Amino acid sequence: MKILIDFEDILNKYWGVPLATIDDIKTIATLESPKFLLWLSENEKKLINKKGYLQLENLIKKSERITMLDTRPTNRKLWYSQFFKTYNGIETDFYYTCHFPATKIKSAKKIIRIHDPFSDSSKSWKEFIKQDKLKNRIARAIRNESFKAASGESHIICNTNFTAKKLSEIYNLPLSEILVIPYGFDWQSFESIEEKRSTIHIKEDYFLMISGLRGNKRPDIVINAWANSNLNLPKLIVVGSIPLHSLSENSRTQLSNGRLIIKNFVSQAELEILKLNSNAMIFASSYEGFGRPVIEALIAGVPSIANTLEVFEEISQGCVDFFSLKEPMSIEPLLIKYSQKISKAKSKFLIEKTKLYSYENVGHQWGSILNHCA
Repeated sequence: MKILIDFEDILNKYWGVPLATIDDIKTIATLESPKFLLWLSENEKKLINKKGYLQLENLIKKSERITMLDTRPTNRKLWYSQFFKTYNGIETDFYYTCHFPATKIKSAKKIIRIHDPFSDSSKSWKEFIKQDKLKNRIARAIRNESFKAASGESHIICNTNFTAKKLSEIYNLPLSEILVIPYGFDWQSFESIEEKRSTIHIKEDYFLMISGLRGNKRPDIVINAWANSNLNLPKLIVVGSIPLHSLSENSRTQLSNGRLIIKNFVSQAELEILKLNSNAMIFASSYEGFGRPVIEALIAGVPSIANTLEVFEEISQGCVDFFSLKEPMSIEPLLIKYSQKISKAKSKFLIEKTKLYSYENVGHQWGSILNHCA
């Protein structure tokens, strides 16, 4: 079985879900039979070689079942031709795509992987009355039209039930025909996580947020609620860009005395240390299509405190504690609950609960679908 992966989303400057697509490859690779063809343009191949897209490079180096093709047209040429041209000369069973679903590969069954609905309406002209860069509006409109053209002849796979329901409503598609498979993760046993934690142990209590203030991310609401509490709570570490004007006077005071620590950037190694040793990780978004950071925290055996969103509740299974962004101080009881680090038994519970997101378990879901569709 061969699967052609359209990797345009890796280097596309309008969109970007490299981790999601790479994790899908790692997940499907847990099955015995699939071979992968990575479809890239010549320009993308040069960018990979020149700038070093390590996730993709490492993936290619580690697997003998992956072949890189450089026959893909550039974005602009594909935008013009995707509705009219069928590509020949690529022998593959499945064509996996995210961003240009109208593209046709001769004799290949199409898989459209949806990580978020393309738009909030099936009427593409509505994109042009939004407040956004023109090139982004054009990209969304084309993506919208190409999805409508291809949806009837494709296998549609969403990352969450939330995304599937939204897609069904927007494009009037039967929900029963939309498949749901989450992304796979590098799940490790409790013993492995504990061994890591023991070598990089931080005894101090603290909460951790990984989020800058942008778009749908609202770490400022949590920071100000934490600072406004009169209780003696653990310190708060925030990784990301937080403009000072978004912080309350109490928050700025806590920043001055060192109880609030804002790090604009940390290395991956430091981030791993901060994550594994935190009392809990906090997430505050007004919208998400998937809950990757929440799952990553739980897989590390660390509690997740998240605002009430449908995608977060879908992950929960009794593992996530919720508060409301509309009532910021509703987070205070949860901060009290995790004012001390959880026990090893509770950490093990979280890790075991998230095993369903391992590459192997999610791979079984892909295997059932691929074998059924073959």
